[in-house]
Amino acid sequence: MTDTRLRRARGEGERLRAELVSAAIELLLEPQSLPTPALRAIARACGVAPSAVYLHFPSQDALNYAVTEELFGRLRHALDVADISTGTHADRLRALIDAYLTWAENHPGAYQLLFERPDPPIESGTGPGLDLLDRLADLLPAAENSADLALRVWCALHGVVSLRIHKPTAPWTSEPRADAWAVVAALADLP
Repeated sequence: MTDTRLRRARGEGERLRAELVSAAIELLLEPQSLPTPALRAIARACGVAPSAVYLHFPSQDALNYAVTEELFGRLRHALDVADISTGTHADRLRALIDAYLTWAENHPGAYQLLFERPDPPIESGTGPGLDLLDRLADLLPAAENSADLALRVWCALHGVVSLRIHKPTAPWTSEPRADAWAVVAALADLP
């Protein structure tokens, strides 16, 4: 086997360092999937042979989709428990935002799996969890396009959650719930 790598002259360490950084940036420009455990690792964790996994899931993608559905079910349950159906829309919205933040804080890895990786290839506008946007839209003030407003509110909430997960040492001056409510109230023109 021939070594096709270019040999660098002594003293070009800084240049090589810059090339390494540039190559890493180029590789990171595309979205990266959050790695999921391999089927073999999952089988090992359950104490079964890898072939047993295939009796229930024909592929890694099928298992990943089942995991996503289950996690959205758990998030949905947390929101259901928190929903104070007798309150005003604003009270219910605040309770659901609090439940969403609490779930994300208690399950940061699950949150990242659901919201910080590309979705599996499915038909546009479908998939587990998208019903949560309709729930959000129903609690927002009537707007010409409540679906668009719900997407904007979701983006703002995700920003609060994701930054708190990934940047815990940032100079935060308020609690996540205060930040979340402030951006939602501003977007939805709430008091």
